[in-house]
Amino acid sequence: MTAIELTVDDRLAWVERQYWIDKDVALAAAEDWLAELGAGEHGALSRRLEVQIASIMTRRGDPSQGATDVQRILRWAERHGELTLQSRCHDVLGSVFEMVGDRALALEHAVATNDLLSESESPLMRAAARLTLADALGSTGSFDEARRRYNEALRLVIDDPETSIRYMILNNLAFTEYLAGNQDDALVAVESLLALSELNNRPIGMYARDTIARVYLSAGRLEEAEATLVAAIEARPVDFHPDSIAAAQVTLAETCRRRGHLDEAQAVVDQCRELTRENGLVRWATELMREQAEIYAEREDFRAAFEAYRSYHEQSIALGASENEARGRILEAMFQTAESRRESERYREMAERDPLTELRNRRFVDEHLSNLLSLLREGGAPIAIAMIDVDHFKRINDTLSHEVGDDVLRTLGRILAQAVASVPGAIAARLGGEEFLLILPAHDAAAAGALCEKVRLDVAGHDWSPIDAGLRVTVSLGVALAPDDAATSSSLLRAADVRMYVAKRDGRNRVVHAGA
Repeated sequence: MTAIELTVDDRLAWVERQYWIDKDVALAAAEDWLAELGAGEHGALSRRLEVQIASIMTRRGDPSQGATDVQRILRWAERHGELTLQSRCHDVLGSVFEMVGDRALALEHAVATNDLLSESESPLMRAAARLTLADALGSTGSFDEARRRYNEALRLVIDDPETSIRYMILNNLAFTEYLAGNQDDALVAVESLLALSELNNRPIGMYARDTIARVYLSAGRLEEAEATLVAAIEARPVDFHPDSIAAAQVTLAETCRRRGHLDEAQAVVDQCRELTRENGLVRWATELMREQAEIYAEREDFRAAFEAYRSYHEQSIALGASENEARGRILEAMFQTAESRRESERYREMAERDPLTELRNRRFVDEHLSNLLSLLREGGAPIAIAMIDVDHFKRINDTLSHEVGDDVLRTLGRILAQAVASVPGAIAARLGGEEFLLILPAHDAAAAGALCEKVRLDVAGHDWSPIDAGLRVTVSLGVALAPDDAATSSSLLRAADVRMYVAKRDGRNRVVHAGA
């Protein structure tokens, strides 16, 4: 089936599924679709594709940029209530922090990945979320909880032969049992992995073969461990690249040494040393130095063994510092993004506030009211608005001064803010001059009329003498309802404005609405 025959949802599901089949295909598909979409706002769709690209690229290079991009997308998803996108973002961030050794943050993001994922999601994506959580739990030493999540993930995709996720689940389960010292359980997972490979005639990758060899090694099955690794290197599976080769060679060197084949072990160490030097594989170069020390010790060359162990210790410290630096780069980049976001939000907040009264302004009203009406058209609650005008405000400015007029507006702003403070989602705004607006979600005519009448009485009964002795202030209010009076922002505001002028025409200091 071609992409043209698919709906948007089906095509997106196909692209995300490719991640577990062929990451090169997944990357190309996401990049091609983004190019098709072009510039402009494409909501959660384009961001889901961007997260997939970032997820693949963080595993192929410096993860700091990918983490920063995904964090930016996460903030957007949080603002727009896109739970699935939030889950995808947390999944990537959890993997990034797992890579750089921050187990606490990895677990935090893994938990969020699962909490935000809908049970209506595909079994594959639910299994992927459980796998992320299981890996994070295993890294923190919560082996029983990790095992439970691995088994949950496996049950979800037990009948999915196309993707690679079952192999990864069994591989990671085996490695977790190996770390926990559960030799028998690790062997069970390894045998399941091998049986699955044979059943589907699907080769096992380098990393998985390294896990199998490690488990065999811990069980004392040295010949099988060596045969597994030699066959893996000869087979050159799909993940045959410098890092996976180095991991396998380190294990192979240990296996040869423990079998007493010291010349073979040294030959593997020499090959691996060249590979790590050419590709800058610091982690495996460090592990290799430890193995070199063990070979020297087996040959009873204790001075060389001591020097090798000292080098291993120094490299381990440097590696730890390097991992801390990598973690620091990611955290700094994410912090700077968060600071930039907060600064942007601060300026946005300033741009949507009236500086005199500190109420929301017309710019905010236009966007917010449009959003509420969009929700209403999708089955949301009714909305009431009230247009408010200060009676005879020009007279106050002309006879008492503009400073007194500003004080009146500031005080009225406080009265209005107080009036809606206990109303969920309600907004008090100044539209300009002496005109104000109340937005009252989930209010019918009776509720809106009662609240507006209370506002009118509060203003009329307020003690205005601290501003100017003998000052009296009243307001006229016009109420409009959506969807009864109008369904668009401009029409609703116009209806409220007309009724406010009716209130002024009929004597001021009153509320006018449809039921009046």
